[in-house]
Amino acid sequence: MTTSTLADRLRQPEYTGENRCTPCTIVNVVIAAALSLLLGVAWPPLALVSFALFAGAIYFRGYLIPGTPTLTKTYFPDRVLRWFDKEPTPAHVGAAASAPAAGDDVDAESPSEEVETGQLDGDGASAAAFDVEAALMDAGALELDESGDELRLAPAFESAWNDEIARTDEDVARRWLARMTGVDEADVTLESRARSRWVVAMANGTTLGTWESDGALVADVAADATLDGRLDDWDRLTAEQRSALARGVRIYLDRCPTCGGDVRFGSETAESCCRSWEVLAVRCEDCEARLLEVDAESLEPEAA
Repeated sequence: MTTSTLADRLRQPEYTGENRCTPCTIVNVVIAAALSLLLGVAWPPLALVSFALFAGAIYFRGYLIPGTPTLTKTYFPDRVLRWFDKEPTPAHVGAAASAPAAGDDVDAESPSEEVETGQLDGDGASAAAFDVEAALMDAGALELDESGDELRLAPAFESAWNDEIARTDEDVARRWLARMTGVDEADVTLESRARSRWVVAMANGTTLGTWESDGALVADVAADATLDGRLDDWDRLTAEQRSALARGVRIYLDRCPTCGGDVRFGSETAESCCRSWEVLAVRCEDCEARLLEVDAESLEPEAA
């Protein structure tokens, strides 16, 4: 048996590589160090030997102590787990290798780096200053219902959006991502990661964006195409702002873009490797695809 074959048999892909859990790894390394020190009391060289063996187990297996996720969930504060958690922010679109929009006073980013577009817009203003609801009303995408108290999709926009959804497939989505981020279309890949529950758009090792499902991505691509030209300053909007508008429209989905099933809105418990939290989710009743997910805690009003 070759060394590479042995390593492959020892490795657990579900707990290593991109699936490796940082809190669990930290817990196991600390435990490994403590055990090695105890063994070193009996015979000092044993400390180094045992730690090397323990570290190898953590590297190939993902953990040393069985049941590690339960240990970290039980004994690590949630704020620490959230800090290390690998759950992405959904529907953020990066601008890797793209030039700033006209009039934007920003430095160009290196194509090898991921541009986090969820923080500042192109002119340096806070992203929170962009009023998604007002912009969607100006675009004719949203309107007040008969009571004047609730917003709904404007019928003409909804019809056009549904037509775009019907025309949107993976090739259309890849072209849209390439235009939004400035990368070559041939470099764009879409990955469905079952463990992390997200659809991830990648290009040359850089994350371009994340969505709750294929249906969520289709809805956003179609919404962006439908919104194109409906705002006077459309060409000056950043990738982040356009993503926010598409996500704002997606809240009003009543049919699944993937299978056409009815959708439901409710609270759920989301889980990663070693933590759980409450979310408000829009999900298809037929295929169970997640079409929108919002951390419930982020919607709670801050204490005065």
